[in-house]
Amino acid sequence: MYIFELIGKLRKDYKEGKGIFSKKAEVQKSLDDEYAACEHIFVPIDSTKKVLACSKCGFILHREDINKINKGIL
Repeated sequence: MYIFELIGKLRKDYKEGKGIFSKKAEVQKSLDDEYAACEHIFVPIDSTKKVLACSKCGFILHREDINKINKGIL
């Protein structure tokens, strides 16, 4: 019965946005703000040069997505 109570509590916390789930949301928001504030300089991280990473903050993206960054979509 304990496992069902635990699942119920986790589900309730998830709906209310507190507990272990709220910390993940706060961390993700702070990372997004950090990435947005960075002046990205992308360099290839593999030999195919299809995957790029920012040399300052470590933000990773594929070469196809760089146009989305420039247009402000990502």
